[in-house]
Amino acid sequence: MYKISKENVFFEFNKKNKPILEVNPGEDLIIETDDCFKSQIKGENDLVTAIDFSKVNPATGPIAVKGAMPGDILVVDIMDIIVDKKGFMVAIPEEGAFGHHISEPITRVINIEDGFFIFSDDMKFPLNPMIGVIGVTPSGKPVPCGEIGNHGGNMDAKIIQKGSKLYFKVQVEGALFGLGDAHAGMGDGESVICGVEIPAVVTLKLDLIKKPDFLPERPIVETSDRVICIGHGKTMDEASEVALEDMLKLITNKTDLNKTDASMLISAVGDLKVCQIVDPQKTMRVEVPKSIFSKKGEYYL
Repeated sequence: MYKISKENVFFEFNKKNKPILEVNPGEDLIIETDDCFKSQIKGENDLVTAIDFSKVNPATGPIAVKGAMPGDILVVDIMDIIVDKKGFMVAIPEEGAFGHHISEPITRVINIEDGFFIFSDDMKFPLNPMIGVIGVTPSGKPVPCGEIGNHGGNMDAKIIQKGSKLYFKVQVEGALFGLGDAHAGMGDGESVICGVEIPAVVTLKLDLIKKPDFLPERPIVETSDRVICIGHGKTMDEASEVALEDMLKLITNKTDLNKTDASMLISAVGDLKVCQIVDPQKTMRVEVPKSIFSKKGEYYL
């Protein structure tokens, strides 16, 4: 099993990036990720307004998968996420949903103890580790790791956690995969501009589907009981439309339902949820029961 240090990072998904490692399909990896500030914040006296923003949202990688070619699907099976002992949250005036209530930049240290993150002396909450930035490299122009695109990137979807499986459309040879921006906890919306930002160690498996019968344009997430499509757009409405259309395509391609029946099914059992609302491109997701895609008791997504 390979272990990759958080010192091996990139700041944009760029097809000119050289892979730090090539692995065979089906191999397990242990990947260290830095926090979204690239360790520039170490305490409450370090303000986000003073950091070098060219070094934010680092992703560990890129990692090439042997044999991955455009038109394949890269499957990322997240087996574990172990967060560090200390994370941070920040707030900035005029940023995020609450910026008009914030008078000056502030940094809050969030300690991790016994499976909880400690928000204050009298408030603690169970850890819910998740990955904010994860994706493959696009075939077109470079995309900063802090942005979202059809390749993935900064999706900030809290369902990307231990036990999740992600499906990415491979766009360049080797896929050139990377991930970062872990959180010890994050609410849907990430409304103050961040979650509990923290370094982490992620154990995952990378695999390939060659010549898939359905090739998704954007990432699909599978959990133990849900299938999720994530959409992005300038507004929450636009992002919702993208996610809903992607789910409609997925259901009509992977089941015998027509568009009318699939539309009604999504309306009956699908949940439209927020991922994040604070970036220029908003992200929304549509979740449906995984049982929709069962065939004789077996899942075949």
